[in-house]
Amino acid sequence: MTLPEFRRLVQLEFGGDLGHMTPANAREFLDRVQTHAAVGEGPARRFHLNEPEGTYEAIVRDFLRQSLTMPPDEAVIRLWLYCLELASSHLSEVESEKFHRLFAGISLGDGAE
Repeated sequence: MTLPEFRRLVQLEFGGDLGHMTPANAREFLDRVQTHAAVGEGPARRFHLNEPEGTYEAIVRDFLRQSLTMPPDEAVIRLWLYCLELASSHLSEVESEKFHRLFAGISLGDGAE
């Protein structure tokens, strides 16, 4: 996918100013784009992970190193998607904490908390 194609895809999904972006449609967009990037054809596509690094920090370092060596359009798309992934996962954690505090005093009545 080229950067102009990706830009059009993002703008169609979220609007020109990204004003229609929500945590839900950001997650759906990420899932769709990542599925589109899968290796192979058809619904039976599979990802093959060949990650030699053993720690989160090393994986991120390797990801950033690879981004510096790939073509600029590809790097921008990859880094933009990574940023969206981080932002949407952080927002999910924040919202989860808010709901936990909101409902912390409510008993479900069946012994489950």
